[in-house]
Amino acid sequence: MADILRRIAILAINRASCGKFHMQVRTIFSTSGIGIDNFKLSRDQHTARYAPSLDAFKKRFVDSIEQTNSQIFTEDLRNMIMSAENDQEIDTVIQALKKYSTNKVKFSDYHFGSPIMRLLYIQNKTNLALDLYMDESLKNIFNDSASALVLMNKLIEEKRYDDAIKVFEHGSKRGFSTTSGRTYPSDVVMLAIEGLFRKNTKESLVKAKEIISKVRESDPDINPRTAAMVALLSIQQGEPSFAMEILGGVRVQNYTIIKNIRAICYADMGRVEEAINVVQLLAEQTPANNDRRRVFPLVVSNIRIPSVMRHLML
Repeated sequence: MADILRRIAILAINRASCGKFHMQVRTIFSTSGIGIDNFKLSRDQHTARYAPSLDAFKKRFVDSIEQTNSQIFTEDLRNMIMSAENDQEIDTVIQALKKYSTNKVKFSDYHFGSPIMRLLYIQNKTNLALDLYMDESLKNIFNDSASALVLMNKLIEEKRYDDAIKVFEHGSKRGFSTTSGRTYPSDVVMLAIEGLFRKNTKESLVKAKEIISKVRESDPDINPRTAAMVALLSIQQGEPSFAMEILGGVRVQNYTIIKNIRAICYADMGRVEEAINVVQLLAEQTPANNDRRRVFPLVVSNIRIPSVMRHLML
């Protein structure tokens, strides 16, 4: 009985201090993570380096676009992407890109997809970026996973979850070009699940199951963050048993977030003693890198002391 009371005390202590903790389910990449910060820095450096001749270059580039038989050179298009500032210049870049995509004589393997997406990201041209990505005539420009990653991240930031999922499905249908060779890039999958997790509906859970099933056919190792979001979505939609199955597919089981969510699953399935045991083990483990957020408030809010007491009295 003393041991049981000690476990209840652990829960009470964590509940009392839960305001100090934060649930660590973060999947939207930072601007640094999707290359925006480096892109901005490169643009600043480019502008500073070519400032004396930049206006003349832009005028020549714009004039060349208006000429039917003019050729778009890789280096010129790259320089224009690095210096475009207003709507007219961005429109010129898009016209040049479409013209460049039909150029049969190319000796460069440079990919314009993600730089274009980063340009439109910093200029807040999300609708234009989405239209370009969905344009089949430009599929070879935007078939790299980085293009989808930047666009989906922007869409999720703007809470356009359905559009983010549409980008994922469109990219999956035509195939992603990746350095890893994966059919479904893990970071892009993560953002698709992020959109579904934030929608938090029965339909989004059905779609999440569909995506995870397809991904596991080619890559059985589920990303821990992706698994965590699918599991939390399942719990919120009343399917803790499915959440348990998803968590079981994570190769490394000692992630703190996996243990926390498993405790919620146990509690929701009426296996309170096992839930308490997981919480106790989490509370007693040595913090990593001085991070004492071992038991998340979401766990504590799902394991109520009254329910524990009722369980003990059975």
